Amino acid sequence: MKYWPVPESNNKNLPKPGLAGSFWEDRGDRHHAGIDMYAPAHSDVIAIENCEVLEISEFTSPQKIPYWNVTYSIIVKTSDGLIQRYAELHDACVKVGDLIKAGELLGHVGLVLNLDKINEGSPVYIQKRKKNGAPSMLHFEMHKNVPVPSDKYLGGNYFREEKPEDLMDPTNYLNSIQK
Repeated sequence: MKYWPVPESNNKNLPKPGLAGSFWEDRGDRHHAGIDMYAPAHSDVIAIENCEVLEISEFTSPQKIPYWNVTYSIIVKTSDGLIQRYAELHDACVKVGDLIKAGELLGHVGLVLNLDKINEGSPVYIQKRKKNGAPSMLHFEMHKNVPVPSDKYLGGNYFREEKPEDLMDPTNYLNSIQK
C-alpha cells in the first residue's frame, strides 16, 4: 500500500505541467526538479512506501540565498529501488540507515521562503510566491540513482536547460497514489 506523502495537503491535485510547482517548470534561469505539494507549515510528511533513509541534509538556508529559511532534505530508497527526495522540510524525524514502513513519519513541512527578504531583485517566480502568500510545501523528487551533488543544482532547481538523465517526473507516480 502507498500513502499520500502529506495527508494534510491543501489539495491532492498536482500542478499542471508548466504551472508553478510542476515538474521541470521553466523558472527563467532554472528548471524545477520535482513537484510541490502545498500544505500548512509543520504538517506531517510520511513515507509513501517502505524505504531506507540514505541521506539527510540541509536543503535551503539564508547562507545560500538570502530569502531562504533553513529547510532539510531526506533521500530514501524504496523497496522497488526508486530514489525519492522529500525536501523543504522543517525537520527530520528519522536517521540515516532507518528502515521506514509506508505511512510512517519522516518529518514536517517547512517554510522555505523568508518573505521579509524577497524584493524586486529576487527572481520573478519568487516575487509571485510572495504576492500569493508563499505557501509552505513538500518538494518531492524521484531519481533512478542517488543524486550526485552538482553546482547546477540548488534548492530543488537545475540551472540548465536539459533534464538530467537520472531525474524522473514523479507526476504519474503521485497521481497513481490518489486513485
